[in-house]
Amino acid sequence: MSLSSSAARRPFAWPALLKRLPWPHLVWLGLLLYFDIQLRLLRVGPFLPMLEDNFWLNAFLTDVLDSGLFYLNWLLMPRLFVRTRLPAYFLVLGLGLAAFAALRIGLSYALEEVKIQGVPQTLAYYVQVLQAYYLLLGGQIVLLSFFLRLAGDYLREREDRRELEKQHLRTELALLKTQLHPHFLFNTLNNIYSLTLNCSPQAPEAVLRLSELMRYQLYDSADDTVPLAREISHLQSFLTLQHLRLPPDEADEAIQFSILLPPGAEYAYQLPPMLLLPLVENAFKHGDLTARPHVVRLTLHLTEDSQLHFSVRNRQAPHATPEAPGGVGLANLRRRLALLYPRQHDLVVVANAEEYSVRMTLHLARQESRRRTAESLR
Repeated sequence: MSLSSSAARRPFAWPALLKRLPWPHLVWLGLLLYFDIQLRLLRVGPFLPMLEDNFWLNAFLTDVLDSGLFYLNWLLMPRLFVRTRLPAYFLVLGLGLAAFAALRIGLSYALEEVKIQGVPQTLAYYVQVLQAYYLLLGGQIVLLSFFLRLAGDYLREREDRRELEKQHLRTELALLKTQLHPHFLFNTLNNIYSLTLNCSPQAPEAVLRLSELMRYQLYDSADDTVPLAREISHLQSFLTLQHLRLPPDEADEAIQFSILLPPGAEYAYQLPPMLLLPLVENAFKHGDLTARPHVVRLTLHLTEDSQLHFSVRNRQAPHATPEAPGGVGLANLRRRLALLYPRQHDLVVVANAEEYSVRMTLHLARQESRRRTAESLR
């Protein structure tokens, strides 16, 4: 498995306040105010002559009628259009548009909006002259309502999908983390069991080391990230436990752990807890403990450009099959890496009849950046 280490391009995120604003309604209200103010400054209606009397009453009533048609379509879309009840949608919308034009004509007639040489005109004249204008205006209002509703629904559904994806990510990561505990405990108890079968005096020491490791997993691993120093300390405790399975005079040489870090890097960088342990567990589970001079060789190297290289090499036990059925360590690790470091990691496994090696490369971020990333998943 080899993935590019280039950083993922993140989509633009709107501020939380803007996400909560009912922006389609604010757009509609802004348009109403804009045209009211424009007409007031020009002091004209849709036709000459000038309108001075009852201007704000006329503006208020026309805004009410315009809003009525706007929100009629707004309410019809989820109830009829989205449910593909198109005949009923267009029928009700057509009736609403006709009622809008009739009411606007009636309002213009009542307020004597059109006069010729100062003489009010008949209702038939208003119908003849204004019906096409108000039907066209109503159609524009319906189209504006239609597209604002589509845009609002699309953006809301996109945010809902993102929230569901985050919730799924949190749930999957929590599940993977809970699977690590019994997997680790199962392997370690098997090791202690082998010590007790041989009546080894090191068995009590193994139980003590196990309690220290479980304390880390129960309390520290609940965090999204831990300092690199704490993860290294956890690996060293695990290796100390594995030392008990080997002859005391050979253990130090058989298990080698090399750490190469820039000064202060172990506290400046963080990573998810128990991300390195599955590779080490797998080495002891399937490795040949009788191999000499080296049973397992581990190397942890952090470069100046924040690349963490972690490699584990072990001699193959006779007839061993790495990650045999029932093992979940490497499978969980691959999935966690895909979720936590998309396109920012490499995991290379090389196996032959004699040796098994795994090399993992991560692009680590400094402590503050990792905290912001973890908070975005909450």
